[in-house]
Amino acid sequence: MSDEKGTPPAFDLDGLEREGAVVEKFTFTYEGESYEMYDPQEIDWQDLLSGLRNPALFIRFALPLEEQKRFFAKRVPAWKMNRLMQAYQEHYGIPDLGNAGALRT
Repeated sequence: MSDEKGTPPAFDLDGLEREGAVVEKFTFTYEGESYEMYDPQEIDWQDLLSGLRNPALFIRFALPLEEQKRFFAKRVPAWKMNRLMQAYQEHYGIPDLGNAGALRT
């Protein structure tokens, strides 16, 4: 692809393929039900950063729709939600919000 002047782009995001090993999926159980969260590398970067600051958004971006419905139907204490988010970040190598761009690949 090139611009209207025929100049090729300096960098082509469309042509990229993911490199590196895929990390084992993050799963958890709550009240006897299992959930599988998306790999943060596959979540839009803006959504990921917003979600890591907001637990409700975090679940919306990290869980498939059907699993969201099941999870949001439950009452989850804040301390457990905080621990879930922490475990997700540790699993995928997201050290803290300030370094969320440094996701393990």
